[in-house]
Amino acid sequence: MAQQQQPQKSSLLEQYAVARGLMELSALTVLPFCRVSLGYRLMNPLRLLAVNAFLVIVSAFAQQGHADSNPGFLMVFALASFALAIVARIKAWWNLHRGVRQHSYFIGTSILNTFTWMPGCIQKNRRCERFVDPAIIFFIGWALHSISPALSVWLCLSALSLRHLEFSVQQKYLHLDLDTLDGMIMAERQGQTIEQFENTKGSGQKQPSTGVATGLGPDLLHKVKGKEKHNPQLN
Repeated sequence: MAQQQQPQKSSLLEQYAVARGLMELSALTVLPFCRVSLGYRLMNPLRLLAVNAFLVIVSAFAQQGHADSNPGFLMVFALASFALAIVARIKAWWNLHRGVRQHSYFIGTSILNTFTWMPGCIQKNRRCERFVDPAIIFFIGWALHSISPALSVWLCLSALSLRHLEFSVQQKYLHLDLDTLDGMIMAERQGQTIEQFENTKGSGQKQPSTGVATGLGPDLLHKVKGKEKHNPQLN
């Protein structure tokens, strides 16, 4: 029975990994429009070309049978997304040469954070990136449904994918911070154990024995020699 459940469990994990990868590709198409300081390796031209070429092909075929959905807007969106992503990758490359320290897979900072009127509570803990950006993209997609249903569906899907991507990144760094904290606590406990062991071992040690004193001390030997000089019978 256990042998039958193991392949099913692994297949579910594989399907989840594939779905997660597709959602990440979907989120990449909207990141160049709403983010700045994107990571160099995140804007991989091959992945960007694959997903945007897919959108172009879908929109081209949709124009033949579903022209009422206005798939041409989706094609324009794909081309603009690819162009902005290449520009973002070039900027990231320039930052690397200038010595700017930035994670190569950084998913960027929201453009809204550059405005001074943005409340500080929204800017903290990437709340703007995690909630505001996906909500705005989803609202734009919903508003464009009457103009281009194809683009509308893709923007709504990309908004949900962006929210999932932000959640995954937040959980990843949260677990890394917790692992670091747990490691520090374990290191302190190990240090206390070693220190306690060394103190116990040191208190149990005995001072090395100086041996039993034999012979005469210098003061007694001086007195004896003095008596021998005054009393020759001692010789």
